[in-house]
Amino acid sequence: MAETPNNRQLAPEALKLFAQGAASIPTPPLTESAPASPTSTFDDRVLFAVPKKGRLHEKCVEMLRGSGLEFSKPNRLDICMVKNMPITLVFLPAADIPRFVGESNVDMGITGQDVILESKMQELTTESLALGFGRCKLQVQVPMSSGIERIEDLAGKKIATSFDSVAREHFGKIDARLGTTTVVEYLSGSVETACALGLAEGIVDLVESGETMRAAGLKPIETIMSSEAVLISSSMSKKPHMLSVVE
Repeated sequence: MAETPNNRQLAPEALKLFAQGAASIPTPPLTESAPASPTSTFDDRVLFAVPKKGRLHEKCVEMLRGSGLEFSKPNRLDICMVKNMPITLVFLPAADIPRFVGESNVDMGITGQDVILESKMQELTTESLALGFGRCKLQVQVPMSSGIERIEDLAGKKIATSFDSVAREHFGKIDARLGTTTVVEYLSGSVETACALGLAEGIVDLVESGETMRAAGLKPIETIMSSEAVLISSSMSKKPHMLSVVE
């Protein structure tokens, strides 16, 4: 998605409410004699999960700093204390954040709607805010030369994807209707190469600009979902008194 002045400003604006709310929670004092340790205690701080790398990481860090959070991540730790608010940032793989939040290991986090669906954490997490970046589509794609135009034409064949849970559920409904059996193969990456290498007749993969898809000679035949980065909180939070102020 091309960046415009409007969506460059959207991320800081989206968390303005969060920053204002968090600022109203007393920040535990840091003393020279007892400097804060990132792993000491989290009882009086909101644990906030942030993607540690990948397509969402830089935007998240930019947004958090733009919303007024002051922090410096230690080189060898994936945890850091926000200096001016009672928040501890925890840097995790984006795909793991829904589970950490859903199981109340952390209180809040930022991740994509696609990985929330893939991890089946919809019931255990609450989407508090759509953040306006990381927009993409999870699509079923086939080779341009395949002659396949409809999802029904792909049913009963082999599919490669990193989103095997979503793909199995999606094609399971089609198989039940058509009496077919679609095979879903999990790949951890480079999914767009699966058809060219003969591993699968189609794939399910994320599409942002579409450049990678077209370069691989693929075309979309169905969109399973649209996704963007969202702020989520635990539906079973251990600190509802703090989250209610933050949100």
